[in-house]
Amino acid sequence: MDRQTFIDHFKLVLVHLHDWTSQNCFNELSGNYEFIIEPRDRRASDHLTAKENSYLKKWNKLQGKQISFNEVVDLFYQDNKTPKWVDGSIYYSTPNLTVVHLFFSRRFRDESEIYYLEQGTGPFKALVAIPPESRRIMKGAKFDVNWKKYLDDEMNKGSFFSKLKRILKMNLTTPTSIN
Repeated sequence: MDRQTFIDHFKLVLVHLHDWTSQNCFNELSGNYEFIIEPRDRRASDHLTAKENSYLKKWNKLQGKQISFNEVVDLFYQDNKTPKWVDGSIYYSTPNLTVVHLFFSRRFRDESEIYYLEQGTGPFKALVAIPPESRRIMKGAKFDVNWKKYLDDEMNKGSFFSKLKRILKMNLTTPTSIN
């Protein structure tokens, strides 16, 4: 697959993702995209090539960080090869920004071995993450696309580093008197 075809497929899957998510979610979705990448596993493996294992270092440094469309292209298009598959879903959206979660195969293959080509978006596939019943915030028949982010924020709220950040922030913003 050439680079421009890869870019075209990536753009098309974003259109599908926007359309399908809009059909199911009540949130306003921005056309301004950032991406969070998550490989299927973050550990080196014997079934991967040395080159594929070396990519893990870059990907692991980006864990939880938002990156641009062009950065995704640069990471996912290597020597005319792409991840075997990439599943995309909207992680959260505001009127100004939509963050897409990209969960992907660590195996880079040529065009003959990648998934979703018949949809015209290979290696990408658009998914709408449906919340569990306990996390469903509804407006009519549509749910809140931000449910996963809210859940992650709740879970991280109790972590040691989150507590430390809150304490440091509180101490930095709380005036102190010097006697």
